[in-house]
Amino acid sequence: MTMKPYLPQNDPQPNARTNWLNKNREDYQYNHNYLAPIPVIDKVPPQELFSAQYTAGRLGSMANLVPNMLAAQVKNLFDPLDELEEYENLLSVLPKPNVLRNYKSDACFAEQRLSGANPLAIRRIDALPDNFGVNNYHFQQAVGREHDLEKALKEGKLYFLDYPLLFDVKGGSYQNSKKYLPKPQALFYWQTNHSQTGGSLVPVAIQINSDYGTNSLVYTPNDPHLDWFLAKTCVQIADGNHQELGSHFAYTHAVMAPFAISTARQLAENHPIALLLKPHFRFMLFDNDLGRLYFLQPGGPVDNFMAGALEESLGFIVKTYNEWSVDKFVFPRLMKQNQMDDAEVLPHFPFRDDGILIWNAIEKFVTEYLKLYYQSPEDLSEDQELQNWARELVAQDGGRVKGMPGRIDTIEQLIEIISVVVFTCAPLHSALNFAQYEYMAFVPNMPYAAYQPMPETKGVDMETIMKILPPFKQAADQVMWTHILTSYHYDKLGFYDEKFADSLAQEILVQFQHDLHEIERQIDIKNQTRPIPYNFLKPSQIINSINT
Repeated sequence: MTMKPYLPQNDPQPNARTNWLNKNREDYQYNHNYLAPIPVIDKVPPQELFSAQYTAGRLGSMANLVPNMLAAQVKNLFDPLDELEEYENLLSVLPKPNVLRNYKSDACFAEQRLSGANPLAIRRIDALPDNFGVNNYHFQQAVGREHDLEKALKEGKLYFLDYPLLFDVKGGSYQNSKKYLPKPQALFYWQTNHSQTGGSLVPVAIQINSDYGTNSLVYTPNDPHLDWFLAKTCVQIADGNHQELGSHFAYTHAVMAPFAISTARQLAENHPIALLLKPHFRFMLFDNDLGRLYFLQPGGPVDNFMAGALEESLGFIVKTYNEWSVDKFVFPRLMKQNQMDDAEVLPHFPFRDDGILIWNAIEKFVTEYLKLYYQSPEDLSEDQELQNWARELVAQDGGRVKGMPGRIDTIEQLIEIISVVVFTCAPLHSALNFAQYEYMAFVPNMPYAAYQPMPETKGVDMETIMKILPPFKQAADQVMWTHILTSYHYDKLGFYDEKFADSLAQEILVQFQHDLHEIERQIDIKNQTRPIPYNFLKPSQIINSINT
């Protein structure tokens, strides 16, 4: 049972409250230099460490990892990888992802934009970018002569992928050999048909841009099979780097840390908002710190098997982090900004459709909960802890949170901010984190780096492709870390370790659980008619906090 909630102006024990906050401000200090300019925790307080239960569960979930990696080593110790199928040997004990069966197909490649590991990357376009050399000839080659590029643009049927913030990544090194990051841009077309999804996304063309600004190559599905496969692989490599470092790390782990730090420093433990957010911050600061100490250091996984040199990868994280703001990441608004919101134009987008259901349920839950405690404008204006929280989150020596008001004047402002925090910590992080195994554990589907430069001309053979794909050690590390990051679900959305002491708040939570159960039922029904089931936003698969 948690403690009884009080706004600070109503607390019968104000001194105890002040003393607790003073102690917490000593324990929770910002550091703006470890990952400059991103704010992180300076030292993780003991109360933020993993619990014995969490540690035991996490270790148990990895029981098959050692026998799997040993079996893979035995199979490949003296035999370099020279066929795509040999990457399956890295999954001899671990479950084989479904994507393994059809990752070479255009349908699978396109569907990954809508229900894959990085659905934040794609956007609808009204005009082709100036630097994209695709014309109506390429378009008709891909989708048929009865279609027209300009007409497709006007009808809102063209979708685009590119990764401009990765464009200056030149590549790191591995065992004295160089790693490479392809610079792709990809065009897709929504092809209407009479299927239950109303159509399907199809790839039109991929442009691989030269690092040196010349000789960019345009590939279409009409190219020789291996050339087209290589072009799609280039997109997958860029998408994997964008997902891991940007969408996943920067847009969830990094942006939520200041909220956890400031909540501990400015909201007493019995503040209603602190009680609401506690399960959504559980273990996050410690998990982030482990990531900083082990993943983002020289010789760590990011340095070793992502495409960029460590400094380049960290630079990309910072650039992506700087694009985030609270107001922009209200989920329906985010979909609208990417022009991915209109179900009439794009009837099939599982990430959006399931995400909106979850967003609406969270917003309803947060609204009803906050209105228990903030029943008048004075309740907000007199809550000095809340106002200090907002001020610190904006401050340059504090959270540096973009889009955050320095003062909270309306309940609507507060509902939006708290809804973004809960949505980012729970469904958004879970969808990005747990999709990794399905799409990255079989390495040829989404390698983290290329190990040869991209050919300047078409006409590649399988030997060249195998040299571009990760060698055994790099591929084995990708499998290992993907499994470590995705094998354990600590809890599930809306089900907390402790009940609310306030019976009215607990009633609202129970209603939230019922709403989530109904959403799960709706998603199960939708999955029956989807090309592949999308399970990453099923409430039962969402964890409350960023702890993996």
